[in-house]
Amino acid sequence: MKILIVSIKPEFAEKIFNGQKSIELRKSAPNVSPGDMMVIYCTDPVKAVVGICQVKEILRMKPSRMWKTHNCLLGIDKKRYEQYFENVDTAIGIVLTSISRLDRTISLSAIKEAFPMFHPPQTFRYFTKSQIFKAYLRNDIASGFTN
Repeated sequence: MKILIVSIKPEFAEKIFNGQKSIELRKSAPNVSPGDMMVIYCTDPVKAVVGICQVKEILRMKPSRMWKTHNCLLGIDKKRYEQYFENVDTAIGIVLTSISRLDRTISLSAIKEAFPMFHPPQTFRYFTKSQIFKAYLRNDIASGFTN
């Protein structure tokens, strides 16, 4: 199983957790499979891991078709959607399931203690379970939990 870390703006992360968004949009497809875990890293000003979910499937289609068939699951208005996919041939949709908000977020500083070379991904980044486990053993990342 892969662990995909995705950077998401606070507005869209909140829409994932409140059920307004169940498809995360991207311009490039991550190399993941159904059942892989997705970690939601919330960008500035939050700068923390805020939740997890599973990848149900990856959609690949023309942006116009994605909007026509899935707009009620995208959590974005048509104007911003069209701006995002302007001059892009294929829209990627990561269909999410088993969405769960963390009780306590994991701050960027705590992540950097466990993974000193970590930088929040521009789009996404991969980790394996063994990488996470080894980092946990090296540095008790639980000390980096914030409320």
